[in-house]
Amino acid sequence: MRSQSKSLLATLHSVLHSRFTRWFIGKREKLWWAVGGGAALTVILLSCSDFESSHAIMAPPSIPGAEFVGSEECATCHEAITRDFKTATHARLKAQGDNAKNMGCESCHGPGSLHVQSGGERTKIVNPRRSPATCFQCHTEVRAAFQLPHHHPVLEGKVSCADCHNPHRGDAVKGGGTNVPQSVKGGGTMLLGHNETCFQCHTAQRGPFVFEPEAAGEGCISCHSPHGSVNQRMLTQRNASLCLKCHFQQQTSDGKIFIGDSDHSTRLPQGTCWSAGCHEAIHGSQVNGHLRY
Repeated sequence: MRSQSKSLLATLHSVLHSRFTRWFIGKREKLWWAVGGGAALTVILLSCSDFESSHAIMAPPSIPGAEFVGSEECATCHEAITRDFKTATHARLKAQGDNAKNMGCESCHGPGSLHVQSGGERTKIVNPRRSPATCFQCHTEVRAAFQLPHHHPVLEGKVSCADCHNPHRGDAVKGGGTNVPQSVKGGGTMLLGHNETCFQCHTAQRGPFVFEPEAAGEGCISCHSPHGSVNQRMLTQRNASLCLKCHFQQQTSDGKIFIGDSDHSTRLPQGTCWSAGCHEAIHGSQVNGHLRY
């Protein structure tokens, strides 16, 4: 009985081995493709992961007929800018090494040989202040924001990226936490707080006010999207939803909605927090702590 069992097992093993061998030979090419494809996909994913963790390499602007001369040549006329550039946020993007030794200023302004030869002719160099296209090469998400219905008129040429940002010195956002004096719209320099960048143009919102909204301490961008928004006045959220991000709403009894310990159940149907005529002085008030005129 035992010998019969062994014989049966041997026969079964032989059959299975034979079938597996035939199956493997028939599928061998597909298996090699699967293994190779899996290995290639792994390499691609690892490469993408490594690429995302490093800086993207962008082609500099082109100027017909011009060649790269290096940042040292730029320093002969723009000494202050090249000297202070090491403090700038954008300095971390400067390419290093012998293969990129000329890619400093010219990575954003284009090759400068014609600009130098002409004695500083402005049409021979790229100036991002006159056109945001250079900035958009890296800041693609900002380009998209300026296409939204409500945005700062940068594409229309009425506002420049440089009005709010300084690529050459200190934090790229003027007033973004640096104590380096920044250039202001209209000329001159001054130390800018985190809201001062906006106040360069929006002077009516500067104050001072006796009663300020709590959001003033968080900055203008706690309510506004500075590049563009689908909402009017470039608000980050629509209508009362914006205010309710911070001002807690609760319903402690049937038919009553409390916001800030005050029953708003009869006020909310009248409109938004400001359009209903309740909190019109949303940026600050001189007479009322509830931001009313």
